[in-house]
Amino acid sequence: MRGHVTDFEEGADGGTITGDDGEIYRFSAASIRSNPPLAPGQRVDFIAQEGVATQIFALDGPPAARTASVYGDFDLGRVIQRTFKSISQNGVTFLIGSILLVGIPSVVQVYGQSQILGAQSATGLAIMGVSWVLWVVGAYVLQGMVVKVTVAGFNGKAMSIGAAFEAGIKLFLPLLGVGILVGLGTFLGALLLIVPGIILAVMWSVATAAVVVENRGVTDSMQRSRELTKGHRWSIFGLAVILFVVSLIIGLLVGGIGAATGGGFMTGAANIGLNMATTAISNILTSVVSAAGVAALYYELRSVKEGVGPEELASVFD
Repeated sequence: MRGHVTDFEEGADGGTITGDDGEIYRFSAASIRSNPPLAPGQRVDFIAQEGVATQIFALDGPPAARTASVYGDFDLGRVIQRTFKSISQNGVTFLIGSILLVGIPSVVQVYGQSQILGAQSATGLAIMGVSWVLWVVGAYVLQGMVVKVTVAGFNGKAMSIGAAFEAGIKLFLPLLGVGILVGLGTFLGALLLIVPGIILAVMWSVATAAVVVENRGVTDSMQRSRELTKGHRWSIFGLAVILFVVSLIIGLLVGGIGAATGGGFMTGAANIGLNMATTAISNILTSVVSAAGVAALYYELRSVKEGVGPEELASVFD
């Protein structure tokens, strides 16, 4: 929800916010998640819970307080560097999680496909249906895991594999909700000459990170993403293209190796074991890279737009 600060002074324990719905919400200074300190009349975004405002972010600063972020301007290279640094630092956690959540369903799906080609269509379709459900669940749980672990890592905090799995499972439903709405919106936008779909995809690119880090609801997270990406969407589009190319290269390399060694279904003599391995590897790598990229992008946007450092971001894990 949005509103404006009604009463608050720097150093005070709390104040009040008048929401756009006309209601008055109390808040404590500990609920402020952005810099500089709030001032009366300032527009804010917050989560309303029974008359209390939490997770408060300033949408702009008081005229006298608007200064350039100490973290500098948006840096695409920095986002890419953080993406792959996070993957290298959390390799074991990401590998185990991705194998269980994405790799195994991918293997089962390939097996189902082989059954269909082997004239066992009913069995194959059933197996593929089950594996698809497992893959969807696993992909969103993995996304929550990777984002959570990545953001925690920016502050030098390590998460155990068990804690990462628990976080991903708890976040599954809101992440699924965001995925459905974003997917539907971008699909409908793509029907309108493609460009609107691309714009919406960029606009909502960090909605999943807002769910994970800020514990926001589905539509709240999409609105939060819209605010964070404003002014940097061309750079974000460039990052999306780079990650897409990386994913494409991974897919081509893994698929090429599989085809060269007899793993292609189209030849009519597929090496099912090799096909299982190459499909799983491709899906594992692309899932981890894309999720870590979203986390790094979210961190960069929070840093340059709101002056929020790793301590503030990682405080959500305390």
